[in-house]
Amino acid sequence: MAVLGSTEKALVAWINSLPVSLGIPPISSLSDVADGISLSKILLDVDKEYFESSAIEPASVGEERPSFIATVRNLKRLYKALSTYYTDTLHLGALDNISSPNVSLVAKDGSIQEAVKLVHLVLLVSVNSETKSSEYMDCIQRISDVDAMNTLLELIEECKQGVDDKKSGIVAEYDMDARIQSEVSNVLARYEHLERAYAELEEHNSVLQDSYDKMKRENASLHEQVSQAGGMSKLQVEIAENKAKSQIEYLQKEMQDLEEQLVEKDKKLAGSEMKTKELVMQ
Repeated sequence: MAVLGSTEKALVAWINSLPVSLGIPPISSLSDVADGISLSKILLDVDKEYFESSAIEPASVGEERPSFIATVRNLKRLYKALSTYYTDTLHLGALDNISSPNVSLVAKDGSIQEAVKLVHLVLLVSVNSETKSSEYMDCIQRISDVDAMNTLLELIEECKQGVDDKKSGIVAEYDMDARIQSEVSNVLARYEHLERAYAELEEHNSVLQDSYDKMKRENASLHEQVSQAGGMSKLQVEIAENKAKSQIEYLQKEMQDLEEQLVEKDKKLAGSEMKTKELVMQ
């Protein structure tokens, strides 16, 4: 960023480059605009309707100059209108990159450091005006002092860069929120799918358990029938028992596989719940 001396020099060159029709006398230092009258004329040219209520009128011939308190009050009113116009009308964002001027020091001592802040804001408002932007940029382009012109362009660009960076930050934050929301939705969808699959497995397990219990009862009944019917051959008994045993073993294997699937589903459900909580907490 330009140092104070070169910044003041550039802003002085800019004010001196403005049309004579504005009625602004040439200046040699920003302390010459400490009363706010010249700055007020610029703002009236930018948007007369908006800045008319905060305009600072020069003293009439023979009239005493405004007191220190009156000048401070005028500058505060001017700065308030200026900053509000910058943020609300031009929508250039918050004044994060521009320090607020201490208008009391401007009014009392013609502080160059504080006057730079005030005039800088006037510059930004004028070159960003919807109706006057090109005129004020043309004035800058006509400045013969190349260093002063480049400093002014740098001041304007720094502000735009700050606004763009802030917008980029907001967009990035919005994108991050959108990605998190999308991920949460995906996790919840997978969670619901796992819950349905888990319910289906439990239902299947219940059916297998019923079949297993039924097979055990039939096997017990078969043994009872064998003991009562002494005429059944040994071969017939073995065939019946082997059949029952095979069916029971099959059901046991099915139930074991199903239990393993249920355990795995439990793990996935727990993992999904944890991930969902983490994403929501973000």
